[in-house]
Order: sequence, then C-alpha cells, then structure tokens
Amino acid sequence: MNLEIKARQVRLINTDGTQLGIVPVEEALAKAKAAGLDLVEVSGDAEPPVCKILDYGKFKYGSQRKKEHIPTRKQHFGQIKEIRVRPKIDKHDLARKLEHGRELLEDGYRLLLTCVFRGREMTHLELGRKLLADATEALGEVAKLERTLPQEGRRMAIMLMPKVEVVRAKTQERDKLARVRAAEIEATRKKSKRRRDAEPPASDGPAGAGPQADPGGKVPTDGGDALAAKIEGLDVPAAPQPEPEEKKNAQAENPQGNP
Repeated sequence: MNLEIKARQVRLINTDGTQLGIVPVEEALAKAKAAGLDLVEVSGDAEPPVCKILDYGKFKYGSQRKKEHIPTRKQHFGQIKEIRVRPKIDKHDLARKLEHGRELLEDGYRLLLTCVFRGREMTHLELGRKLLADATEALGEVAKLERTLPQEGRRMAIMLMPKVEVVRAKTQERDKLARVRAAEIEATRKKSKRRRDAEPPASDGPAGAGPQADPGGKVPTDGGDALAAKIEGLDVPAAPQPEPEEKKNAQAENPQGNP
C-alpha cells in the first residue's frame, strides 16, 4: 500500500473501476493523494502489478465483515408446504404430522393442511371438519387460520399462516446458536495452534532407521561351513536298491511261493 509498493510501474485502476493503463508508481501515488485515497496493490503476481485507488480503511472493514459473517438458515416466509391427513388417522400419526407442520411454520412456511376422503368416507364429512378444526387449535401457538378453502372433490383443506413473532424468535435463537458454535470452533482452532507451537521440533535423524551395520562395512559370514555341517549331520535314509532281474522272473513263474 502507498509507499510500500516496490514496483517502478503499475497497472492503475481508478476508483470507479476504469483502467488508466500502465503508469509510473510516482504518478499513481500522486493521483491517489489528490483523491484523498490510498494506492493499494490488488494483484502482485501480475507484470506489472495491478494497483487500485481506494479507501483502504473501508476496504479492510468490508473484508473483515465478510470473514465474520455467519451464514444463518434461510427463511422461506410465504412459501407453501402441504400436509395430507385422512379422517380416520391414528392420534399418534396425527401428532407426528402436526409436529412436522409446527417446524415448517416456525421456519416461515405457510401450511396447507388437506384432509383426503376415500370410498364411503365421503358420507362422513363432519369427521374431516372436526379433524381440521382440532389441528388448527393444536397449532394455534405458532399459526393462525388464514382461510378455509372450498372443498374440491374428495379434498377438504385449510391454509395456516405462521405468526411473525414466532418466526422472528426462532430466527434469533438459531442465530445465537450459530454464533456460539462459531466461537467454539474458533477457540478449538486457536487451542490446536497453541498446542502445535508448543510441541518440540522433531529430531533430524532418519525416521524408521533399521539396525546399524558393521562399522567395518563387512557382512558377517562363515563361508557356508555351518550349513554344510547341518546337511552332513542329517540322517537321510538310503534309496531302495532295485531287485535283480532273475528274482523278478522267479516270482513271476511261482506266484504262490512254493519251493
């Protein structure tokens, strides 16, 4: 930045992003000073280096804000999610579906709760109305009834709108948890860095070195005498000798062995 730039010539970029070409560094510094700003090297690997006239304090603050930014869960306020139920649904299944609907409402979704009739269930539409009324009452803490939709065939539905204060409170809670988690990760990273810095340096000796060789550089050997002694000491049975030809003929003529 400014006088710390060592290059003699730079490719200059104005405050509005227009390129002013390759100019001597003294001229670039003069233009930055006349504008009351700084000359900052933005690409030192280029030939010549690229420099831009800007407010370094504001630039540094913006970079720091980007590093500290913690991404939060995206809100979906106004989008619609649908949950379907049956008029004879079990109470445990209904409780599970309503719990899922509560999570969607807290995330900012509008909830379309649809009751689907099948077969002869159409003769008991009051079961569907009661079911939707009970669901509206169960979700009354986080939502309010926006409107009741007209019945279409075998479908009876209502639209629930999330309460703004509930969505806002849930978002603030998630942001707080995200900041706590980010602080824990940063503390763990610093602790690991301090531990690595405190570790003694590794020895310069070769890792995994094997046994040392004989200082004389000779390989110990006995010339094979020990191996020869072992072979000579073995009790090797003698190979069987072939029988004489006359004896074989005699056995063939007298197979019973009579004298």
